[in-house]
Amino acid sequence: MMLFGTISQRLCGLQKLPWSCDSRHFWGWLNAVFNKVDHERIRDVGPDRAASEWLLRCGAMVRYQGQERWQKDYNHLPTGPLDKYKIQAIDATDSCIMNIGFDHMETSSICC
Repeated sequence: MMLFGTISQRLCGLQKLPWSCDSRHFWGWLNAVFNKVDHERIRDVGPDRAASEWLLRCGAMVRYQGQERWQKDYNHLPTGPLDKYKIQAIDATDSCIMNIGFDHMETSSICC
């Protein structure tokens, strides 16, 4: 446990990754990891569910068709048939979504 604490303290203090050839900061790299599109996941759970997972993972909120409340918690995503929950609206205020993650939206209902 002590080793993990030492490593995490060192990582948090980094301005950029030591093996990086450019000036990308650690947090920018981490955000890019959160935004990476997983086409296999889209195929497995459907486009709206995968897009919801991506948006919530990045700190955005999602509202589904026929529902009034905003979904904010990744751990409380609704379950059911893959096509039951269609994204109606997105609030990405103060989220870390990046353009590399927009492919999540390509086949989701929000684009239609």
